[in-house]
Amino acid sequence: MAIPSFRFTLSPLIHTQTSSKLLFSLSNFQTKSLKILSFSSSIPQTETLAPPTPSQSVTPIRWEPYRKKKVVMRVGYVGTDYKGLQMQKDESVSTIEKELETAIYKAGGIRDSNFGDLNKIAWARSSRTDKGVHSLSTMISLKMEIPESAWVGDPNGTELANLVNTYLPKSIRVFSILPSQRSFDARRECNIRKYSYLLPVEVIGITSNLSESEIEHHLSDFNNILNSFEGKHPFHNYTIRKNYRKKYSAKQSPDGGRMANRRAKLKWSNEPMLEKSDDEDSSEIECNESDEIVSNLIDEEHMPLMNIDSDKEVVNEPDAQGNNGLEDAPVLAKWLHEPDDKDKISASHFRRIVQCSCGKMEKLFGASYVEISICGESFMLHQIRKMVGTAVAIKRGLLRRDIITLSLNKFSRIVVPIAPSEVLFLRSNNFAMRTRLDTRPEMAILVESEEILKEVEVFYRSILLPQVAEFLDPSRPPWKEWVELLDRNTRIPDSQLDQVKNAWIAWKGQP
Repeated sequence: MAIPSFRFTLSPLIHTQTSSKLLFSLSNFQTKSLKILSFSSSIPQTETLAPPTPSQSVTPIRWEPYRKKKVVMRVGYVGTDYKGLQMQKDESVSTIEKELETAIYKAGGIRDSNFGDLNKIAWARSSRTDKGVHSLSTMISLKMEIPESAWVGDPNGTELANLVNTYLPKSIRVFSILPSQRSFDARRECNIRKYSYLLPVEVIGITSNLSESEIEHHLSDFNNILNSFEGKHPFHNYTIRKNYRKKYSAKQSPDGGRMANRRAKLKWSNEPMLEKSDDEDSSEIECNESDEIVSNLIDEEHMPLMNIDSDKEVVNEPDAQGNNGLEDAPVLAKWLHEPDDKDKISASHFRRIVQCSCGKMEKLFGASYVEISICGESFMLHQIRKMVGTAVAIKRGLLRRDIITLSLNKFSRIVVPIAPSEVLFLRSNNFAMRTRLDTRPEMAILVESEEILKEVEVFYRSILLPQVAEFLDPSRPPWKEWVELLDRNTRIPDSQLDQVKNAWIAWKGQP
């Protein structure tokens, strides 16, 4: 019979490769024969196929393109060895998108003429992640060359995904590929993003000799600190502000500048102007690793910073007269009493945080940690890491309890610490069409399908968590060095914070 012969031919595909033209042309006889390519949800897959070398006599798995179709795929990855999700102009920079594009091309989803230029295939993502950050739920849309039998007997789109996975390292996994409508906008229709941050409990004062009630007290106190971030606020102190400023043309408008004056007045009102937000999780500025470290540590107003990154320590250099900045009380907190054209805050700096809290203490491979959940509409570059860094500094008694309230005012300029990136990951998200509250059918499947969620859980438990667990020991990097720098350098004079607080109280009392 043809069917048993077909199954025999496919059975070695987990270890060898064969012609995909035959594979898809015969799939209509019995669609279950294709399931042999799928990763089992009950047995974690710890190895993936490498692309065949020229010395191999077998033909790579590559489907026969039938037509070009807009699709959306759900992707998970461990970002430890990559410089972020987004493809960079420098081809030597290792990114998640570079790995994905290459894998889809080898599988037959991108033509030779389009390979190397994501704009040609309308590549778009629901969010971007920074260097070292992980994900379980990044949605990417593109125009893909698909085989004729795509999605036949495969409503969850796992078969195409598993073919692409044969060309991916085990740290990157495509969970599903589904057809999408032309009007789908991955970034703008993603209205909720939920991140998780795994924090070693010793960093917030929980040691092994504490009683259960003492541990509960510490966690409750830390949870109250985190709750202070909830709501809609300007998070300009928690990012690189200049990356999110509205750029206006210097050309005089026909109305003689009346609109410019109106914008200036609205800027100093209580409500932000309704400007278009970028709704991204990372900056559009492409930079190398050294540039990124510098951007983390240098303030836009050239104020001496005591900002802490896991990579470097900032030391104030002497000025022209030989005075050391540490002795001259660097300005780490101030209030803008007058508009500053070089330091404008726009609606893009306002973000809504739906939830910011921590759970119970958990253990992973002997390490005790607490999971911080941050759920919001969108996030800016470094925002979550600076929120966590600030909360930890408050819990350790390095910053005052009122600093979060003061920092979430558009007139304040306050320097806050940044936490390591190695334990941050995108856990889930939600989608809704912009014209109505309905969710597109394909997005409902990607977010809610039990089959896909089972694959996500397998990847989380077998690949992502073991990798993240390496960074949960408080006595090892990045925590040991980060905590030492945090304790030594995080300090804001009470006099500076009092000036900000008094100005804030006076501002609140204005009619």
